[in-house]
Parts: sequence; structure tokens; C-alpha cells
Amino acid sequence: MKADKFLMIRFLVPVMLVLSIVACGGEEVIYDEKQDDYVSHVDYDTFCMELQELENKILSQPAPDENLLKEATTKFQDFAGYFPTDPKAPEYLLKASDFALALGQIEKSIKILDRIITEYPDYNRMEDVMYNKADHLDFNMRDTTAAKIAYQEFIDKFPNSELVDDAQSRIENIALSLEELAEKFSKQLEEKPQ
Repeated sequence: MKADKFLMIRFLVPVMLVLSIVACGGEEVIYDEKQDDYVSHVDYDTFCMELQELENKILSQPAPDENLLKEATTKFQDFAGYFPTDPKAPEYLLKASDFALALGQIEKSIKILDRIITEYPDYNRMEDVMYNKADHLDFNMRDTTAAKIAYQEFIDKFPNSELVDDAQSRIENIALSLEELAEKFSKQLEEKPQ
């Protein structure tokens, strides 16, 4: 009797796992002999199609639905987890960062940007990633110390960027409030000879 229960459990658990994962869409469970276990397998084309549909839903709405943004933030990060060497992975992480920012999840957005910096140092949009990180720390988190460091890292990595002057200006003026900054620039404009 005990052996029958054991065999039934050993059979039912993997079957239930397969059914629950397949029901989530795009995934299937396969037996991996190397791991001697059942592992989740994600179909690349199906997953890409789901991400495209999700992004299209978000972009088609005048004000994106919060639940769609949350789902997109998770799924676009999942893509990089399932397919870390795919050229789309850093691009999808950047989108996930944007979705998190739209949700007001600034810390999460920054963490995703850090993930891109760490895992994809040769990403062709690294200039945008590093500047966005500094900008989020500066204007959204108001963490002036971390923002100064991030701006300086950006300047060091991309000394010929068009954004270097902006980054340098933020380092110099980061302690000023928006009102003080506006006043400072107004005085500079008045003092400039025309």
C-alpha cells in the first residue's frame, strides 16, 4: 500500500507540475537527464510573441493599465532570465526598467538598469542606461550622493557623449532646488552679452 502511494505521488507530482506550467502559457516541463529532474522549458517564439502582444496592449492605451505594466515588468525581466545570451535580453530589460518607472517603482527600475550594466557591459545602448540610472537617482530618488557617483561614472565611460555637459552640470548643481537652479540659470542668461 505504501509503495502504491509513493508511486502515485511520484507520478502525479510531475504531471501536476507539467499541467500548471503549461497552463501559464509558453512553458513546458521536460525531463533533463543531466539534472535528473524535471525542468521548465520556455518556447522562444511563443514567449517573444506574448511579449510583443503585451507591449502592443500597453502602447495602444492612452494611460497604460497598472496590471499590464506590472505583468510587463515581470515578463520582460523573465525573458533575460530564460534567454540571457539573446541579443534582445538587454533591450527587454531596458523596457522592463521603463515599465517599472511608469509604475513609480524607481528602486526596481534602477536595479534593472544595474543588472544591464553588470550583465551586458557591451550593450549598444549603455550610454542611455547609465545616464538614465543617474537621472533616476537624481530626480526621482533625490539621492544626491549616489547620483553624483552615477553621473561621474557616466562621464568616465562616455567622455564624448552629448550628455556629458548635462551630467557635469548636474554634479555641480545637484544640491540646488529646482527654484534655485532656475534662478541661477536666469542670472547667467542676464549676464551673457547678446
